[in-house]
Amino acid sequence: MSWIPFKIGQPKKQIVPKTVERDFEREYGKLQQLEEQTRKLQKDMKKSADAELAMSKSAVKISLDLLSNPLCEQDQDLLSMVTALDTAMKRMDAFNQEKVNQIQKTVIEPLKKRNHLFWSWGTSEWPQSHELPGLHSQIPGAQGLWLAW
Repeated sequence: MSWIPFKIGQPKKQIVPKTVERDFEREYGKLQQLEEQTRKLQKDMKKSADAELAMSKSAVKISLDLLSNPLCEQDQDLLSMVTALDTAMKRMDAFNQEKVNQIQKTVIEPLKKRNHLFWSWGTSEWPQSHELPGLHSQIPGAQGLWLAW
């Protein structure tokens, strides 16, 4: 009887079972979908905040244009209404600026930070923005995949 160190023809024993591999692929797909939706939400919130500021600036400009209209100088009632409108538009602009600042702090910036924590495929470097340096490693044999713990 001869001794054969490598058994040819025998299937290789898998280190990771197929069910675990499928679960991993499913979870990775969910992470990719979450990353895409997070980026879209961040972009939409930024557009919304910019539009909000532009709208309130336009309203203030309209009220200032009305105040400088010669008709307001002739009619006191019209002047008082336009002055009240101008005051309201300036207050609305201040509130909108505060709202946009809060949206920036509570939605846009946290989403931006969260996007940097997703796994990075195809890059050979760990994202520089990671807050815990030294607690990461590249998975051997997995091109460009980094894990943090």
